[in-house]
Amino acid sequence: MKTIETKLAPKFTCRGVSVHYGEFRALHDIDIDIADRSVTALIGPSGCGKSTLLRVFNRMNETIPDARTRGTVLMDGTDIYAPSIDPVLLRTRVGMVFQKPAPFPRSVYDNVAYGPRLHGLAQARGELKRLVEKSLRRAGLWEEVKDRLSLPAPSLSIGQQQRLVLARALAIDPDVILMDEPASSLDPIATARLEALIEELKKRYCIIIVTHSMAQAARISDKTAFLHKGALIEYDQTDRIFTNPSDTRTQDYITGRFG
Repeated sequence: MKTIETKLAPKFTCRGVSVHYGEFRALHDIDIDIADRSVTALIGPSGCGKSTLLRVFNRMNETIPDARTRGTVLMDGTDIYAPSIDPVLLRTRVGMVFQKPAPFPRSVYDNVAYGPRLHGLAQARGELKRLVEKSLRRAGLWEEVKDRLSLPAPSLSIGQQQRLVLARALAIDPDVILMDEPASSLDPIATARLEALIEELKKRYCIIIVTHSMAQAARISDKTAFLHKGALIEYDQTDRIFTNPSDTRTQDYITGRFG
């Protein structure tokens, strides 16, 4: 459980953020600041808006029919919903790891090399090889796959696939990593490896994670946001959320009275 207060400028600043899916309002006037080089956990019962809020930060809600986002979302002081912002380019800065790993049906090497090739981040073959190795090392996977780079990615274990997907996101050198329940399909050993990796990666990246595991949020996050029925109920240092929450709904959720 983390106790250190961060004094870094916010990576994201959200003010009055609401999201509708058709007539359904999924988020209600969210105000939140997300610090750089830290882990922020989003918790709450199913359907509370956690994943919707996560997708606000890379404009992925726009891929859902009839979705509308209102309010202000600043990243490093820039409005990421301004008409001049290309959402495709934005997503090169805001990588995402989903609940279930979905590696491309290609080799391990090609999975990691895909993004740099697409965006022209490596011009020479040697440069691309170095970038693939660097990304796999950052994802804690290099030693396990360095002699199997030509094998199909789906042949890896589920835990390895999740770290491969993370390496694929890291290969385009993002500023932010979004994680939507990344450990939900992993066994305890793979989960521990992923959590140790997150702890290491936060030294370089802003990480926002959705999790249903209270223990996981307590172990790896610096700050925790509790959402309920589309509203942000409480947002504070993780140790305060779990030991001295200010709202009874937070207390009831983390102690298992509902959820």
